[in-house]
Amino acid sequence: MKNLIKINKSVQEAISLNKPIVALESTLISHGLPYPDNIKVAKESIMAVQDNGAVAATIGIINGKIKIGLSEEDIEILAKDKNVQKVSNHNFSLSIYKKQNASTTVASTLSIASIFNIKFFATGGIGGVHLNVDKTYDISADLHSLSENTNYVICSGAKSILDLNKTFELLETLSITRVGYKANYMPGFWYPETDNKLDNNFDQISEICSFLKINEKMKRNKSILIFNKVPKENALKKVNVDNWIKKSIKIAKENKISGKDLTPFLINEINKESNNQTLKANISLIISNADLAGKLSREFFSS
Repeated sequence: MKNLIKINKSVQEAISLNKPIVALESTLISHGLPYPDNIKVAKESIMAVQDNGAVAATIGIINGKIKIGLSEEDIEILAKDKNVQKVSNHNFSLSIYKKQNASTTVASTLSIASIFNIKFFATGGIGGVHLNVDKTYDISADLHSLSENTNYVICSGAKSILDLNKTFELLETLSITRVGYKANYMPGFWYPETDNKLDNNFDQISEICSFLKINEKMKRNKSILIFNKVPKENALKKVNVDNWIKKSIKIAKENKISGKDLTPFLINEINKESNNQTLKANISLIISNADLAGKLSREFFSS
């Protein structure tokens, strides 16, 4: 397996010395954000983690090798290459076999991070139960990966384009604890709050870390979701987001967009409808979550 994985020197040192590390996914670079915002956000997320005393480990696949701790050159490749694959747990081995460049989703990033016991992971929003699930059976592998791995995942909810109520219920079914940082209700990604009440709210980073340490003693082999609201200055109104989503779904149906292409298509269309408001919200919450993850990781390993 060693010849299939390349670990950045600073990440390897942090793993060996049990120092704070935060894993970051790479799908936002290749499929989640437009160029050049994708490069800017990737770098700022890394800086947000590092500025808080933790080591950032962005995970991706370059020329068929899993890289833990992408270099600036690697980020440029994923940001600019038009043939970058988007890989989840069902297909990332194929990208290694084919020696492709590929970005990792929440699901595959968690699986890779777990191999090296990288506990903390920051992302924008997780995948979940898709709209019209009764017809499509489309449920993100992210939820199963959360239930199969033991990570502490900082996010701003599931992406707004999903069925957030069903996603919330399925998280409970999968025994995934849902807590908030200064949040009583699960955020709606681009907007601060849904009607789904979380299992607990914590107002202090130290309180979250104390809880996580108790959870470790219980040896629960499930991830924990730590919800962090989109920053106030970029938060959007739910009614506006819902209207933009409806319009974008209609366009997707007309163009017969489905499967793994649907989410990036909808996000792009909704951004157009919102005159870049959703893009600004997306960027701010990604960096905010990386910042919180850096603080949590540092506190966890120092207490």
